[in-house]
Amino acid sequence: MTAGRRRGDSRDDPTWARPRSPSVRAAAGERGTGLLAFLLLGTAIVVPTLLGVLSVEITTDLGLSDSALGAVVSAFWAVTALAAPVAGRWVDGRGWPLGAWLGPVVSALCLAACVLLVDSWLALLLVAALGGVGYGICSPTTNLLVMAAVPARRQATVLGLKQTAPPLLMAAAGATLPAVAHLHGWRTAMAISLVLPASVLALVARRVAGAPRVGHRGDASRVELSPAERASVRRALVPMVVAAGLGTFSVATLTGFAVLTLVSAGLGPVAAAGVVSGGSLAAVVARVAAGRFLDGRPSSDVTPLLAVMGLAGLALLLVSAGVFGLERSAGSGWQALVVAGVVLALVAAWTWPALLLIAVVRSSSAGPGAASGLLQLGSGLGSAVGPAAFGVLSDAGGRGWAWSVMGFLTVLAMVLVRRPTS
Repeated sequence: MTAGRRRGDSRDDPTWARPRSPSVRAAAGERGTGLLAFLLLGTAIVVPTLLGVLSVEITTDLGLSDSALGAVVSAFWAVTALAAPVAGRWVDGRGWPLGAWLGPVVSALCLAACVLLVDSWLALLLVAALGGVGYGICSPTTNLLVMAAVPARRQATVLGLKQTAPPLLMAAAGATLPAVAHLHGWRTAMAISLVLPASVLALVARRVAGAPRVGHRGDASRVELSPAERASVRRALVPMVVAAGLGTFSVATLTGFAVLTLVSAGLGPVAAAGVVSGGSLAAVVARVAAGRFLDGRPSSDVTPLLAVMGLAGLALLLVSAGVFGLERSAGSGWQALVVAGVVLALVAAWTWPALLLIAVVRSSSAGPGAASGLLQLGSGLGSAVGPAAFGVLSDAGGRGWAWSVMGFLTVLAMVLVRRPTS
């Protein structure tokens, strides 16, 4: 070997052509699966995320009140609740590739409609409802993909990584798009976001072209249940579904109203979006850590889930206390309480649904798509009712009371969480 030539630098070196070991190929495949699931879920949630991050500009341009914006966000989640159980069974039977194609297309159509067509509250409502179809397809698709392509010992970690997509998307959008919207309008910010579904479709095309058919009906890993067994599975999941519905009141409300609440507390729109961005980044770290933690614990252990839900309820009550304080007297202390409450609420409220999803998908005897689709029924309904209820409560009695209700409902959801097995 000539001087200065390192081992592996030349085709003359026999190690140059040595194939990668199975463990290296498995790790690369796991990373590819996690990346695809992450981007697919991020694409699914892009519509309500942008409605929240760009809420100041959108409400001003279209003349929307809190209750009107809440109804738009609720339309997204209401349709998600109806679409997800059906889509979950569908992707379990047909395989994840079809869901991975269709979901991003729907999201892209919604963004394009916002850019080109939306000029009224009704048009925005219809676009948000269509976006709910995209999320209803994408969410169970991502879970089926992970459960089919990732070893059991790493599934909670990859599911946790995948679930960081919503807060990371909110962080990235909050850090960049409000400034774009301030200078060029919210439609331009929406147009820039079309890069996300386009990238996902390109990645899906590459993955499907070189991947075996996984997650299809007839796979050896798929367990067929009788009608009576399926009914029993659904009954066992009812407490989890109801808890998801109650708890995700706060998740959807934070998406739509965190920026507006911070602005009303005295922050500028860009600074408020920055706070939401920082809280969302912290939630990303929490979700990754939670997934790695759960891989080493039994699927029936809900103690970490209960702890994070308790933190979410407390944080929402802190926001409420800060808003009430600012209504009585201005002061940096009350403003700091609102900011701290929003950050903690973003971390906890974005994290506990991921923990609940991981527990249910890992332990349920239903298919991954069907189990997560049923769970999405509850969380979709909660997300649909939450923003609309918050808007009504805010218009009627102020945002302090509205945030209080969200906090108490999160605490109530803790009471319903039991052993998530079926």
